Amino acid sequence: MLNPMGWLQVLEKETNKKDKPEQAKSILVIDDEPDVTGTIRQYLNHYGYLVYEANSATEGLELYRQKKPHILITDLKMPVLSGLDILKAVREKDEDTEVIVLTAFGDTHFIIEALRNRASDFILKPVDLEMLKLTVEKSIRRIELKEQVKNYTQELEKVLNDVRKTKEYLQNILESSPQAIVTYDLEGKIIQWNSAAEKITGYSASDVKGKPLKEVLVLVDVLINPARDRNISIIEDVVGQILTKNGDLRYINRNAKILLDEQQRAIGVIENFYDVTDQVKSDQLLEKRYLQLQTINEIGKKIASCNDLAEISQFVSEKIVRTFFESSQLTIFFHEPQKDKLVLKAMSGYNIAKVQERFPVGSALDPEKGVIGRVFQTGQALIAEDVTKSPYFSEGISDETRSEFAFPIRFKDRVFGVLNIENIENISLDEADHFMLEAIAEYLGIAKDRIDLTDRIKEQNIQLEHQANELRKALTKVEKQKKIIEDQNKKLITDLQKASEFQKSLLPETLPALEDVRFAALYVPSSQLGGDFYDVITIDDRYAAMVIADASGHGVAAAMLSAMFKMTLHKYSSEILNPAVVLEKMNRDFCGVLQSGEFFSAFLVVLDRQEMLLRFANAGHPRPLLYDFKTRQIQELDTNGFLLGILDMGINFEQKEIKINDHSRLFLYTDGLNEAMNDKEEQYGVDRLKDLMIENAEQSADEFVKQTRESLHRYTGSDEFEDDVTILVLDKIGANHHA
Repeated sequence: MLNPMGWLQVLEKETNKKDKPEQAKSILVIDDEPDVTGTIRQYLNHYGYLVYEANSATEGLELYRQKKPHILITDLKMPVLSGLDILKAVREKDEDTEVIVLTAFGDTHFIIEALRNRASDFILKPVDLEMLKLTVEKSIRRIELKEQVKNYTQELEKVLNDVRKTKEYLQNILESSPQAIVTYDLEGKIIQWNSAAEKITGYSASDVKGKPLKEVLVLVDVLINPARDRNISIIEDVVGQILTKNGDLRYINRNAKILLDEQQRAIGVIENFYDVTDQVKSDQLLEKRYLQLQTINEIGKKIASCNDLAEISQFVSEKIVRTFFESSQLTIFFHEPQKDKLVLKAMSGYNIAKVQERFPVGSALDPEKGVIGRVFQTGQALIAEDVTKSPYFSEGISDETRSEFAFPIRFKDRVFGVLNIENIENISLDEADHFMLEAIAEYLGIAKDRIDLTDRIKEQNIQLEHQANELRKALTKVEKQKKIIEDQNKKLITDLQKASEFQKSLLPETLPALEDVRFAALYVPSSQLGGDFYDVITIDDRYAAMVIADASGHGVAAAMLSAMFKMTLHKYSSEILNPAVVLEKMNRDFCGVLQSGEFFSAFLVVLDRQEMLLRFANAGHPRPLLYDFKTRQIQELDTNGFLLGILDMGINFEQKEIKINDHSRLFLYTDGLNEAMNDKEEQYGVDRLKDLMIENAEQSADEFVKQTRESLHRYTGSDEFEDDVTILVLDKIGANHHA
């Protein structure tokens, strides 16, 4: 994806500029997006570059070996081989090719790794075409400089070989060379000083002849002294600083050799140097970017490992100031909604002790005033390189502020605070500075959002614990009533068998037989006494209801819970046409009497034979399966609801209605069926139940129930189970399908 400014418009804008290379340089562009490579190729072709394009790393490496381009531009993130793999492959055999990497915002670790592998430069995606052109031109300048050094070095070698033959020839070469050339004697005094040296340093030959080189190039720290150091014979590509005659600081690349006479005796030194100020500044900028990416990476790690906002903020402020803004005052503010103030969370920087005396950590600012308030309100960064020209500037944290940069601390659509830098000098931010501070501010926003979420979870846990305590108190109040019920039940239950018989007595002895509806049921008690319950209720000629429930636990208590469920259901039988209302009222009753750990799951459904629909509500029970004989499709019925008897406050039960075909089958079951295990500890599962419904669609309801039990027996290898197995089936039979 390229810069929203169309490249065609860029070309039209640049049509009259005469900045095409005199001799075309070759460029290879590798990206797995053809639109990206095609656009870059056409854009750079316009400026006279010879551009090859490849849309995979493999194709790109083959083109690189064939074409040997001067510049390689590659995306970092590609399938199979990454741009980093390409960079490493190139650098194994080639140090000269300029390699520019393309990467997206946020991929800082990829950029750092690319720079470690000697990438020449990088460009952020989406690609800004003008920035691309400037980056390519910078690479071209480095290439030409390398070629120039190579050519001049070869010519200088030739000069050294011929110097014994003619002094005049040497003089001509010295004067005509585009590089600075100087010769000096064994004492370091300058003999020759050509015009290129004069152009770089500002000193003429008459200014320097006879003077020691050290006095002219005052900042150089490496000199050849043939009279003292006979073993030092060469200086190669030594970069150093010099002061020009006008006092400007420049960088030069120096190369020097000892001059020998025919008897191989040292007679002096010849040295050439050339101006590399632009290159050094470019390299320094690249190093700065690398350091910025490292800083972002370190801050990201700190944020990921710490949940203390104050600690994170102080770490960030100290890191930024110590690394980049030593003459600045950095502050981090977060908004506190209760106070509606921006509160200072951390501070670092210049003259901090003095500033903290009048503005300590914890101080508050009006969120609608000054540069900081403006950034918080708008959510947009504000860069004031000269605060006297900013309409929003008011007296800052420091009384020496000359420039101010403020970035919103935000995440998604929320602004949490402001990262602010006040400088005692008029300084400006470049693109890399802006990128770094924007990224760090976003990291702070992510940290604030995560810490707020953690605090909310802790608060909710405290509230839940309080609610649990209140529930326990409520259960204590009804303990006496429950004790009375248990005493009465003990008179009826003498042993586990009697309890099992009692539980079975709760279930219907026979199921209703209606003209267009067939019911079938199966109850298989577990090896322990359980708490399953089901019933079919014929309300009138129009309505019939089905209910299935499962009490928690096993043993006598579970059986008693089943009895309690039946009695409570009977209590609200007059309202059974509204399943959600019945479940809500039953839940309220159960919450008043059940102990901790006791609860029910239940599903209540009403069949409207006239309207051909099911009205149902679910309280945490396994979802029943509805089979349409016409479409052979199975649908799971479910509503929002919670287990009965656990929570009363804030619990609602959703009720739904669904139209059914005149030939449909509704299959209700307890979790003892789908959670039954085989010898490999694998559950029977709902998918097998669905397959059974389809395979036995032509069977009657009773036969389907029988086939289900046989399938379960084959799967588990047993007729005894860890939990009760209860099945309840309703077949709606239309006029054309009567059994």
